[in-house]
Amino acid sequence: MAKQVTETITHSSTNRRYKIVATVVVFGIGVVFLLYCPWWSVSEVQAPPEPPVVLSVQGEIMSESLPIQLQIPKLDIDVPFSEPLGLKPNQEVEVPNDYTSVGYYKNGPTPGELGPAVILGHVDSVSGPAVFFSLGQLEKDDEIRVERADGSVAIFAVTKLERHSQAGFPTKEVYGDINHAGLRLITCSGIYIKDATHYTHNLIVFAELVGTASTTDRR
Repeated sequence: MAKQVTETITHSSTNRRYKIVATVVVFGIGVVFLLYCPWWSVSEVQAPPEPPVVLSVQGEIMSESLPIQLQIPKLDIDVPFSEPLGLKPNQEVEVPNDYTSVGYYKNGPTPGELGPAVILGHVDSVSGPAVFFSLGQLEKDDEIRVERADGSVAIFAVTKLERHSQAGFPTKEVYGDINHAGLRLITCSGIYIKDATHYTHNLIVFAELVGTASTTDRR
C-alpha cells in the first residue's frame, strides 16, 4: 500500500464531479436496469453546508482518470466499463448499455479520487444472470480492482454490504462527503415486481482504497 497521507480539504472546484453529486436533487435513487429494473429514482441530497465541512483526508488519493476495466477476483468478474453514466432530462440515472459491462456515474469522482465513486451494473436479463448477479457473495476485505485510463489500478477492499428498499435508498451514505477514496457498487435486489417492472430493493457494496498498482502488474 502506498504511503498514507493526511491533509485538510474543503469543497472546491478541483473535485468538480464529486461536488455535483452533493447538489443533485434526487427522488429516491434506485439502481435501474433496462428490462428487469428499468428506472432509477433519485432521492434528496443535502446542499453543501455553510461554512464548508473540513475533512482530514485519510489514506492515499489518486488523481482523476476514467475507469476502463473492473475486476473482482472472488467472483471471476473481469469486465469493461461502458460510456460514463449521467442523468436523463427527467432526472433518472442512465444505465449501462448492455448486461455484460458496468458503468461509472460521471457526476461523482472517478475510482481512486477523493470521495465516493459509484459503479452500476445489471443483476439479470431476459436471458439469465447479468454482470452483478453474484455481487451479494462479496464479504468484508474482498478485493475490487479498477483499471484506469492512465495505466494505474485502484485497489479497493470491501468494508460492508447493505440492502435497502428502493424507496429508502440511503442517498447521503452513498453519495455524501467522505474523507477517503471510496467505492460503491450498486445493483438491484429483493423481489422483482412484474407489474411495476422493477425490483423492491438495491444491493450496495461499500469499499475503500487500500492500494494502487500498474496495469503491467495485472494478475
